[in-house]
Amino acid sequence: MISLICRLYDVDKGEIDVDGINVKDYALEKLREGIAVVLQKNTLFSGTISENLRWGDEQASAESLKEACEIAEADSFIQSMPEGYETMLEQGGANLSGGQRQRLCIARALLKKPKILILDDSTSAVDTATDARIRYTLKTRLPEMTKIIIAQRISSVIEADQIIVMNEGRIAGIGTHETLIQTCQPYQEIVYSQKDKEEVL
Repeated sequence: MISLICRLYDVDKGEIDVDGINVKDYALEKLREGIAVVLQKNTLFSGTISENLRWGDEQASAESLKEACEIAEADSFIQSMPEGYETMLEQGGANLSGGQRQRLCIARALLKKPKILILDDSTSAVDTATDARIRYTLKTRLPEMTKIIIAQRISSVIEADQIIVMNEGRIAGIGTHETLIQTCQPYQEIVYSQKDKEEVL
């Protein structure tokens, strides 16, 4: 589905609209400039943290880097490193944890200042408390940005304006958590399978 929004594929029938306009009517470069995608596993390269972050915006100021990292819950662990934002990363960010790598990649995407931010299971390696803080700051500090969150963890989407439940490649339900817990069996099954691990009800 996210590949259709970015036009990596085109639909066979129907249409994908962004701001009420068919994605096929946008210039491809303009469409993709307005979208940032953070995958579960993203690429970091050998170089400083700031150099990695500036892939999102080559001209970003130190203040912009810090702001993006605060929203992504990355600033605190960066500041704890001896060289801070000038800490050297190994190829692939091998000297960071999985959760730290994911948070850096979210910050890098935010520096692009996208209109649509797509998080594809991109907080799977962070704990639920950190995940919740990231979602809260995204909501409160970037209220105009559209966020599409793809997740296995119910707590990651429970407060979304609209949840789309996918089951075997098809839409099984659309609505808020409160609606789906009453009307959508696949959603109910996911919730109850996770309720012993985290408080989602």
